[in-house]
Amino acid sequence: MPNCASVYKAAEFKMAFFRIKRIKGKEYIYIVENEWRKKSSRQKVKAYIGRAYRFDLKSNVDFPQYMNAQNIEEYINNNQEGTIIKDLVRWELFKFDISKEEFSIDLNNIKIQKSSKNIVFLINDGFMCGLTSKNLFEFKSQGDEQIDAHSLARAFVEAGIKLPQEVFIGIFGKLYKTTG
Repeated sequence: MPNCASVYKAAEFKMAFFRIKRIKGKEYIYIVENEWRKKSSRQKVKAYIGRAYRFDLKSNVDFPQYMNAQNIEEYINNNQEGTIIKDLVRWELFKFDISKEEFSIDLNNIKIQKSSKNIVFLINDGFMCGLTSKNLFEFKSQGDEQIDAHSLARAFVEAGIKLPQEVFIGIFGKLYKTTG
């Protein structure tokens, strides 16, 4: 099966959601859509995302401390949005002590895998995987500031990234200037 992140975009799943299926004691993530019929609805699987891995929070270090940034505004001004997003992903991986030896995390090609298979990290009530990461890294403005802010915030939440408000405002400002 092709990498879902390269085939599907979040916009294609406006009424879709992630579903966790437990099979033989292991969890797997799918994107499903509800199909409404006269008296009921049925779920239709739109895409298989990958096996799920759950992690507990190991370190509650805040983002500026993790980045060793004395001034978060200066950090935002001195870095491109893609770099900041990569740093946020690395920060979440650090907080949950996700092993780079056990998992292949390629932020340049936006792949999260184990043994060459796509996987999903269930962290912060989100789904960090190739699809959600790609949607975050390739965020495009729709031209409406309020809708775009909501869409970008949703992309972070879906990817399991709990970023500080001042970092979100800084990233949104950079993205909105370049794409808005």
